[in-house]
Amino acid sequence: MKRILAALLLLCVPAFAEPLVYLDMEPVLARYGDDTILQYDTLKLVASLQGLVNRDAPRLAIRLLRGTGQTGPVNVDDYWLEILQQGWLKDREILRIDSLDALFARFPEALTGAVLWDPKVPATSNVASTICGVEGWLPVRAGGALYDQAVAAGPMLPVKLSLVDRFDGGESGSAKCDAYLWAKRAYLDAGRCNDRLLAYCVDAFSQKPTEPGFQYPDLDNAVLANQDYYVAKQAFFFDLSPWADETPNDDPNQPPGTDRATFTAILKSLAEQNGGDAMATVSGFTPWNQKYTDHGNAGGKHGGVHTEWEHVALVSAYNAILDADALGMSGLANASAYRHYPLRERYTQTPPPPRALEAKTYVLVYMGDYDSSAWLSRNIPKVWDDPARGTLPMAWAFNPNLSDRIPHIFNHVFSTRTDQDWFIGGDSGAGYLNPNLLTGDRLGSGLPDALDLWVRHNQHYYTRFDYSITGFVINGFHGDMPLAVQRAYAKFSPRGVGMQLGFAQPVVDGAPFLRHARDLYPNLRNLDGAVFEIMASADGAEPQFLIFRMILQKPSTVAALIQRLKETRGERNWDFCDPYTFFDLYKQHISPPP
Repeated sequence: MKRILAALLLLCVPAFAEPLVYLDMEPVLARYGDDTILQYDTLKLVASLQGLVNRDAPRLAIRLLRGTGQTGPVNVDDYWLEILQQGWLKDREILRIDSLDALFARFPEALTGAVLWDPKVPATSNVASTICGVEGWLPVRAGGALYDQAVAAGPMLPVKLSLVDRFDGGESGSAKCDAYLWAKRAYLDAGRCNDRLLAYCVDAFSQKPTEPGFQYPDLDNAVLANQDYYVAKQAFFFDLSPWADETPNDDPNQPPGTDRATFTAILKSLAEQNGGDAMATVSGFTPWNQKYTDHGNAGGKHGGVHTEWEHVALVSAYNAILDADALGMSGLANASAYRHYPLRERYTQTPPPPRALEAKTYVLVYMGDYDSSAWLSRNIPKVWDDPARGTLPMAWAFNPNLSDRIPHIFNHVFSTRTDQDWFIGGDSGAGYLNPNLLTGDRLGSGLPDALDLWVRHNQHYYTRFDYSITGFVINGFHGDMPLAVQRAYAKFSPRGVGMQLGFAQPVVDGAPFLRHARDLYPNLRNLDGAVFEIMASADGAEPQFLIFRMILQKPSTVAALIQRLKETRGERNWDFCDPYTFFDLYKQHISPPP
C-alpha cells in the first residue's frame, strides 16, 4: 500500500466548506439483529438520501462493502477513502457517524417527504426510487418497521405519495408492469428523468420472503448501495425479463412476454427522449440467481449466459450500453460522492518501440472482465496491488466509460501504472453491447443505424485515456462482424480488435482483427489444466498468435502460469507480449508491408 500511496499524483485540492460525513453501516445494520427486512429498508433509504445530498457535491459516504486485499479481507470503502485522502480529499475533514439519528440530524434538508412502496407489488420499490431521484422523497416500505421509525416517529417524514394498492394488472395484465408503465408516463416520457441513464436494479422480490432483495450479510451483492448514483443522476429504475417466450417467476400470471414488452417500451422512451444523439447507459445486470434464468429456483428455461446475451441484445438495439454490475460482486457504494472527482482532460500511454516478426508463439493475456464499475472498484485491492504487477506485460481491459461513475479509479491506475501496464477497451469498447445490432433491422426497434454514433461515443473516451485497442468484442447470438462494423471499429481502435466471434476480413482500414483462442481460469493449485488448454490452442507452425481471456486474475497467477508453461512445454518459443506489440506483429504476419 505504501508504494501505491507514494506514487499517487497529487492534484490541486479544492477547499470544501463542510466535512465529508462517513456513515459506518455495519453498526447501523447490526442493531437490527436478524431482521433482514429492516436492514434492506434501511440501506435503501440511506443510499437514496446519499444520492440526494451528493447531487451537487461530495457530502456523504458510507462504509459498507468488503473485499479481498493482499493479506486478507479489506473494507473496500475504507480502502478508497484512504487513497483519496492522499490527494483529492487531502485537506477534507472526515466526520464519522454510526447511526440514523446522526445522519438525519446532519442532513435535515433531505427529509422533505416519503413515497410509500407496496410490498405486495415488489416493482414499486424501484418506482419509489425513480420518484426519489425526481421529487426528492425518500422510499419507505408501507407498513414496515422503518415506516414506524421514519414516518410515524423520528424525523416524521410526511407521506407525499403512496403506491399501495395502486396497481392491479388492469392495464397490461401484470401489476408489476403496470407500475413501470405508470412511472414511464409520469417521469420518463415527461422528460423528468435522465435521458441517458437507466438503473436496472433487482426489485424487492425475493424467493425468501424474510430476506427481500438481498441476503444480508451477503453485501457483495447488495445492489441497494448502488442506488445513490442513480438517484443523484435522476435515473429511471426498473427490473424486467428480456424473454418473450416465458413468464417470469416473480410474476407468473402475466401474459407471456409482458415483461419484455415493458422493457422495450422503456428503452424506446429513453431513445425518444435523447433524440438518438447519444449512447445511453443501462447500469446493472440480470439477477440470474433469483429471476429470468434456469438457475436453481429462478424458474426460467434459459441459461444465465443466454439471458445475459438476450438482455444485451435488446439494449443494443436501442442505442444503449451496459455498465454490467453482475453477481457476485454487484455492490458498489459511494459513486454519487466520488463521481465528482476531477479527472484530467487527457491521460497518455506510450506504445513500446516496434519489434521484428520472429518464429514464435505470441500470446496476449486479456485481463478482464472490467465492464462493470462494481467489479473494477472491488478488484483493485486484489489485482492491482498484487506484488507481481510490473514484472510482466499486462493488458488491462478497463472499459473507459466506467470513468463516468468511478473517475477516481481511472486517475489512480494511470498514476500508479508501471511500464508493463497497458489499458485497452474491453467488451465491446466504451461499453458492453452487441455492435452488430447497431445496424440493420435492429430487432425491430425502428431506430436508424447507429454506427456513427457508436464511433463518436468511443472516440470521446478513447481519446481521453489514449486507448487504441479493443481487446474483446461480444456479438452474442448475432453472428460474425460484417465489414461495415469492422470499418467503424477501425476509426477508434486502429491498433487492434480482439473478437468473440468471426469477422469479414482480418485487416480493415489498417486495423487488425483476431478471434480469441479461449477463456482460461487458472489457479495456483491447478496450473497444469490451464497449461493443457494453452497447448491445445497452439497447433501449427510459428509464428502463431493467441489471445486468452482471464477473468479477475492476479498478475502473480499469470506469472506462475507462464513459468509452468515454459518449464513443461518449452518446445515452443513462447512470447507473452504487450497488446501493442502483439497486434503490430500479428498485422505484419497477415499483411506484410510491401
